Formats: sequence, structure tokens, C-alpha cells
Amino acid sequence: MRFGMLRSICILYLIMIHFIVMTQDIEEIIKAPIISTYGGFSLSQIGTHSTDTVQVTQPYAYYISANVNSKLYGVIDLPVSFSYTNNKSDYQTPNPFNHFSIVPSYKWIKTYMGYSSMEFSPYTLAGHEFLGGGIELTPGDNFKIMAMAGRLNQAVNPDSIGSEITYMKVGTGMKLEYIEERFTVGVNFFKAKDDFSSVNYTTYDSSFVKPEDNFTWGGNCRIKPFEKTEFVGEYGMSLINTDISYLHNKNDIQNFMVSREGELFTFHAYRGSLIQTTSIGKVGVSYERVDPNYRTLGTYYTNNDFENVTFDFSTSIKKWLTFAFNGGLQRNNLNNQNTQTNRRQIFSVNISSSVTEKLSLSGMFSNLSSYVNIRNTYDVLEQTNEFQNLDTLSFTQINLSASGNANYRLRATKSQMQSINIGFAYQETADIQHDDQKFIASKIYNSNIAYQFGLIKQKLNISTSVNHNLSKIPMADMNMLSSNLSVNKAFYDKIKTALSTTYSHTFTADNSDMKIINVRITAGYTIKKAHSINLNLAMVNRITQLKNSTQYSANLAYSYNFNFNLKRDNKKIKYEGNF
Repeated sequence: MRFGMLRSICILYLIMIHFIVMTQDIEEIIKAPIISTYGGFSLSQIGTHSTDTVQVTQPYAYYISANVNSKLYGVIDLPVSFSYTNNKSDYQTPNPFNHFSIVPSYKWIKTYMGYSSMEFSPYTLAGHEFLGGGIELTPGDNFKIMAMAGRLNQAVNPDSIGSEITYMKVGTGMKLEYIEERFTVGVNFFKAKDDFSSVNYTTYDSSFVKPEDNFTWGGNCRIKPFEKTEFVGEYGMSLINTDISYLHNKNDIQNFMVSREGELFTFHAYRGSLIQTTSIGKVGVSYERVDPNYRTLGTYYTNNDFENVTFDFSTSIKKWLTFAFNGGLQRNNLNNQNTQTNRRQIFSVNISSSVTEKLSLSGMFSNLSSYVNIRNTYDVLEQTNEFQNLDTLSFTQINLSASGNANYRLRATKSQMQSINIGFAYQETADIQHDDQKFIASKIYNSNIAYQFGLIKQKLNISTSVNHNLSKIPMADMNMLSSNLSVNKAFYDKIKTALSTTYSHTFTADNSDMKIINVRITAGYTIKKAHSINLNLAMVNRITQLKNSTQYSANLAYSYNFNFNLKRDNKKIKYEGNF
């Protein structure tokens, strides 16, 4: 299978070369480099040992990644990238770590092969990764055509450790858009369907998950009737069948949009905004409505069951102050299905200011619902290498967030740098979480103060920080106080070293506590700017009331970067490059 993919890529590569030779202006080809290439390769080998009787990580793992970007005759771009690891998690996931992608382009033609993502609309297809192919065409200045087809998820079968069951999901879509200076109009559709036969269990199993079929389409427009006035609008419709398991034993010719037998639902979403640019900034009004239960298989998460009417304003005063405000009214329970209807004021404020040359301030507040990936503080402290905790698709719904930050430069000269930073953040999560249940109905407070000192000529940097985290969850309150000290020193521009240590103390109201000590030593050596070797040694000691365990890890990494050009010089081929 891999040989077949490689053969197909090579054939495509030769066809594109032939196409460019036949169609591109000969004079332009002669002037441009025959090929211009840059890229890199990295290999990390990680060994782990734990004094705990249960080894939570694989004793040996390696991670390989590479990327190459070639430009042929100055007009064809051919980027290729891939990543691979032997580290197999106990839990199956629908989105594997091992990736391969190639994105060649020629003038106004761009193609996607391997693992890619495209965006049509937040109501249809928006950033969902797929394995397959795609194309993006921009002929002239007015037309844009996008299309894709591929596998959105790989199948995850039921097992004894509780992996979340997922069907293999296949999708296809297209977007057409016409763009003028004064207006833009576009239409798109996206179709996705679960493959019921991809999972080995039946409808009689207690863990049965219903397979789904989904068709969405949408339209967008932008109108600029006057020089400083603009209207933007977008519409989406999702037709979803939430149970197509009956098709497994039928020879049924499917409707192009979605199977009409089963549990069929139709949802709508639309939004529009009117923006006016004035001498004091931008002023606008926006409206958005998303039906209850609106969702599409082309996105990971979609906020639904709300209607917003908001006023927008943003301005800046030279380089001294930037200010943005968005506020209005929101209501839910649009179909009166719930026992309660919430009507509330919503707003978000962002402000930043360079008060003086030394002092800068920033702050934000928002009670708009959003999905974010919250990094568990304990996971960060216990992490021994950069490849741990790669589950970036675990999201938490946030209903309210606020933060503030102040940075003051104590000294900034050619020989020395000193600064102090103070920050605070607050997040309030929703009562119902559709994904990560760890933070359900939580209030998370985080405050920190950090000091940094640097000697520029000596290439020495020292930093220290103190952090306090309070998580108020329904069952208990958890406090964590941590301190960190790190020293970075470079020698002769080729050798870089670092020492970092972190101590944290976690305690709860029932007097249960945990202490974590994390020590890291890093050394790196660079050879001729192309090769680099890095060694990272880490120790994590965890002390609880029940046990004391220590985990050791060593990470030896090698990376290589290169670039070269092949040019014509007086009818001869000239080579330039760094290896």
C-alpha cells in the first residue's frame, strides 16, 4: 500500500513537470532555478523507567518527522511532510499521530494529499482533519473553487479498557465562490457518513453507538455598497440522520443528500453583520441564530441553541492603546424544549496598552461560550518529554473567562535585561460537557509572578516564577502552589545548556496532599548550522500519602536541516546549498 502511494506521487510529480514545460513561458523557466528545496528531519529516542510497579509509559519509544519543500522552475510548490512513532497508546483514537501529507501547487492550482484540513464554513466543514485528497483553484482574480474527499475518522472498536467507539467516517464536499471588490458570493456543501460495517459489534450490544449520515450546505455573501460600509452574511443548513444502522442489511440506493429512513432532523444557522469604518474606529452590529442541536460532522464542536444580537466597536490610539468591545443580548431554548429559558447580557472586552516604554498592560473579559483545550496543570508538571499528552482534541466548554497581565522592564541595555511579569486568569466551565468531563462545572483561578534576568554578551538567562492554581469543582477544591527556577547558558553559539527545576505542592480540603519535584537537564550541540544533537534528562518524583514514586527519562534527539538550489549559469547547471 505504501509502495502504491509512493508510485502515485512519483507519477503525479512527473505529470506536473511535463505540464509546466509545455505551458509555462520558456523565458521565465530559464531565469528561474530548476529546483529550490529546503527541509528537515528529526529523530527522537526516549527511554523511560519508573520505580512504580505500574509503568504508565512505554519503556522505549521513538518519534520521526520530516518535511521537504521543493519549488520547480519557480512556479510549482511541492511541500511534503510526515510523522511516525512506535508509541502505541492503550486507548485507541480516531485521529492517529502518524501522519503523511503532500501539498503541491502550481500557479492558481493547489492540491492536498494525505492528512489535510480545509475550511468551507463554520456551519459545514471547518478545520476537521481528513485523510484523502483536496484541491483549491483560484483562476483569475474572481473565482475560488475548493473540493475534498477523504476519511474523517478511523474506526475504533470496543475493547476492555473503555476506548470510545468510533465508526470510520468518510466525507466529501465542495465550495464555489465569486469575488469582486464590492461584493462576494459563495455556496458550499459537505456530505459525511459513518461506515456501520467498520466496527465489530451489533445493535444488540449494550455499548451500541448509532451510526450517522449528514448533509450540510451553506451560502455566504459580502456586500460593500459604500467605501466604508460593509455587510457580511452566512447561512448553513444541516440535514442529519442519527441512526442508519438499518442500512447494514439492506441493498438500499442512498439519496445523494442523506438517507431518508431513520431518525432524520433538519437544522438551520445564520448570521449577519453590518460594519461601518469611521474616524474613531470600526462600529458594527451583528446577529446570529443557531438552532438547538445544530451540528455537522465536518467540525469537532459547534455551539448551538442560541440567538445573539450584539454591538461591536474597536479602535486604536496610535501605538499606545488598542480597545475592542462586543456586547449585546443572548437567549437560548429557541424551540421551547427546555423548562427554563436564559436571557442574558453577553459581552467581551479586550484592551492592551503600552503605558510607558517600560510598562505594558493587557486584559480581557468574556462571557461568550467557547471551546478550549485546558492543559491539566498536573499533567504538565509530571511531563518528562514533549511527546506526552498529545491529546489536543480534548476540549472543554468555557462560559466565562477573564485575564490580566502586566509586564515591567526593570532594565534593558545592550549588556543586560531584567523584567518582571504578573498575570491572573479565571475560567468558568459549563455545567454540561460533551467531551472532557474532568472540568465539568468548575471554576479555575490561576495567578503567577515571574522574574527574568539576562546577560546578553555572556548568553546567560535566569528566570524564576511562582504560580498558584485553585480549581473549585463540585466535589472538592484543589489548591496547587508551585515554584520554578531555570538557567540557560550558551557557549560559542554551538553549545546550549539548560537546567530547570520545579517544585509543587497540591492539597485539598480533606487534607490529602501531593508533592511533585521535576528536574530537567538539557544539552545541545549544533554542527555547521545543519545538524543538531540534543540530550534531555528528566526526573519526576511524586510523593503522596500512599506512596513515593520516581520516573526517569532520557531523550536523545537528532535534527537535520538542509537547503539547495539548482540553477542555469551560462548554459551550465550550477549547484548551491547547505547540507
